[in-house]
Amino acid sequence: MISALGYLAVPCILCFLFGILMFIVEMFTPGFGVAGGLGIASFAAIIVMQFLANSLTSALIVTAVLVLLLAIIVVLFIRSFQKGAISRSKLINTTAVEGESSPVVKEKGKSLVGKTGTAVTALRPAGIVEIEGERLNVSTYGNFIDAGKEVTVAAVEGLNVFVK
Repeated sequence: MISALGYLAVPCILCFLFGILMFIVEMFTPGFGVAGGLGIASFAAIIVMQFLANSLTSALIVTAVLVLLLAIIVVLFIRSFQKGAISRSKLINTTAVEGESSPVVKEKGKSLVGKTGTAVTALRPAGIVEIEGERLNVSTYGNFIDAGKEVTVAAVEGLNVFVK
């Protein structure tokens, strides 16, 4: 394989290793940033070097080999994340949260249904209402209500309070 790369074998291998390293770094950093761009540029440099030094055929062969190697590496990483050592590491959160996300708010929400209050801000369709001296973020069912108008809590769905 090294003889097929010609006199640019060492730079091509170094670019390949650097590209793989950059893709690994990119997997553990958020977004598509500098590391991913450098990895792509590194692989593009390998293809360009082969095209300029040898021929279009060798550049296409190197491209096919790069794509095949990347596919194998991606499959191995995905398998490792699902079943391998990475899935058992502290990088992956496997704890499950049971129960209500906010049982206190849910109980409080049930007691609000039917109570009246005053719109502090205009509800277009969301805004702030004061009920029994407490300000709440509420929504209407699509209609607009001016500030200062009296409203009644119609329903509480999860953490959303709806008034009319």
